[in-house]
Amino acid sequence: MEGTALRAAREARGDTQQAFADWLNASLGRRYDKGRVSRWEGGTEKIPQAVAEIVGTPARRHRDRATIIAISNQKGGVGKTSAAVNIAAALSALGQRVLLVDADPQASATVHLGISQAEASEAGRTTYHVMLKDQPVAGAVNPVCDGRFHLLPSTILLSAAETELMAEPMGTLVLREKLASVARSYDYILLDCPPHLGMMTLNALAAATGVLIPVQTEMLAMMGVPLLLDTIAKVRRRGNPDLAIIGILPTMFTARHTQDRATLSDLTERFGGSLRIFSPVPRSTIFPQSVAAAQPTVDVSSDPALVAPFREVAHSLLQADQTEDAHVA
Repeated sequence: MEGTALRAAREARGDTQQAFADWLNASLGRRYDKGRVSRWEGGTEKIPQAVAEIVGTPARRHRDRATIIAISNQKGGVGKTSAAVNIAAALSALGQRVLLVDADPQASATVHLGISQAEASEAGRTTYHVMLKDQPVAGAVNPVCDGRFHLLPSTILLSAAETELMAEPMGTLVLREKLASVARSYDYILLDCPPHLGMMTLNALAAATGVLIPVQTEMLAMMGVPLLLDTIAKVRRRGNPDLAIIGILPTMFTARHTQDRATLSDLTERFGGSLRIFSPVPRSTIFPQSVAAAQPTVDVSSDPALVAPFREVAHSLLQADQTEDAHVA
């Protein structure tokens, strides 16, 4: 990319050089300033490849319905919520309108983003109230991360939904029905699923257009993948034929550990022929630290490599939608 093209892209956004640097920093986890942008535009410094790629990614047009992604694995502790929160943040940094739905009674995404479960529950603004108490989605969402995206929070109340949904006519379709009311208000809706294949997960799979499967790079976590794939196949046959598998996101990976390398190799060998295997998310203390700070890790990590897999998924979703848009056009 030439400096003149970069300047044209910046001006098309209506950004000053500092505002443009701030956007790049939020998107890529870097520490650029307006001086660096000026040198790129003037041709005195080479534009980094990562900058050229993100600037060259066209904005996704607003389609008539959101792309809905369920982030699911029936095993807990695999980094599912971390993936949901950070992919939501990465998509919002790319200019997308994002809603993250905490569909887990453990409310990990709600805790991660600093929303009070007690206050949300008292106000009747939770996933449970939306699904079973006729609270409109638009009236229950919370802006998070300085308004960059929205969260529909959860509380332990949602555990009651497993039983209550069984008594509902077509109980696996409740979430799909509720999200339809805001499908034109967002570009992406991400569903952070509970760690089991119960009614809430089935609701998420019935509502989704795609599934991302986080898998910890250890053998027990991988053993549950075939069961989830079988469930996804049944959901396709029985009511959601358009449900696609986005891919597998390996998590908690330590390159120096023999078991982690072996598991990653096994994942690639067993599923890589039919599913995309994203770059593994490294194990790091920055992840619990970001939870304590109530911020997405992509916003607080000083090492872009630690959060690059989340941005890889975000770019993959955009590219897939752009390809589909071009095909439709």
